[in-house]
Amino acid sequence: MIIYRTDTQLTAQQYIELLKQTTLGARRPIDDIDKISKMLQHADLLITAWHGEHLVGAARAVTDFAYCCYLSDLAVSEQWQKQGIGKQLIQTLKEQLDAECKIILLSAPQAINYYPHIGFTQHPSAWVK
Repeated sequence: MIIYRTDTQLTAQQYIELLKQTTLGARRPIDDIDKISKMLQHADLLITAWHGEHLVGAARAVTDFAYCCYLSDLAVSEQWQKQGIGKQLIQTLKEQLDAECKIILLSAPQAINYYPHIGFTQHPSAWVK
């Protein structure tokens, strides 16, 4: 059984270990524990998924809670994928926001087909610098 939590303080090492179990780990600074610590410290929302004492997923977001929420990381351990954990992490995140608040994200290349499946629409004019 998976338990979803909104009150867990993760250590940088716990988060790095989860990221290493996902394709997201290749695009995050997992060799820089100070940067990961700051990423966790300054996130406005962190939703975690647990199987017993084992961290199996997390959603990390920066938000104003009213208008927009940037879902920076959606990480589910590869061995736990395709069980609805990512979808529930997003649902739990959404429950923390005003009803009209939009969730915005940049998809990992491997997940491009996942997000339309769970109700996201692609936006043609996002920019990154």
